[in-house]
Amino acid sequence: MLSKTQAKIQSILKEFEERREIKQNKHWYVITITYSTETFYRRLNSVSDFYKRISNSKATLLGHPSNREFWKELDPSGFYDFTPNKDIVVLSLVLETKKKINELEFKSRIKKIAPYIEIYIGAKTQEDFEFELAFIKEFFLKYEAKTELFGDIKRNTKYDELSV
Repeated sequence: MLSKTQAKIQSILKEFEERREIKQNKHWYVITITYSTETFYRRLNSVSDFYKRISNSKATLLGHPSNREFWKELDPSGFYDFTPNKDIVVLSLVLETKKKINELEFKSRIKKIAPYIEIYIGAKTQEDFEFELAFIKEFFLKYEAKTELFGDIKRNTKYDELSV
């Protein structure tokens, strides 16, 4: 039989192990998509329209699930930022996902929504992701209304301690 102290230590160790397993099953990405301004606005009404189409539409690639099912499997959290000018539109996403992104499939889904000029998908470490998240909370949310949060980051305050 365990003493109260031993039981508490065992409980803390179990919780620590669960957190470590959860972190090992996550992936972090920075994605930058560059569109011509004309193409972007011809195909989409706004950046939120883009997000709706990638995360909640019934559009599909042949032999693959719909965008809604694809997004649900990734279960991403993060933010996206939108930088337009007269020639190009740059859409940046910082994501934490529970499943590794198939880059070719992701690029195909994005291209089907609106043809892009260039796309970059970079994997990040957890530390880089948390740094960028803290930066966005401290800087952009105060000064830029165009940054949008989604997933667990929007629903919870589990990342609030990063900005303290």
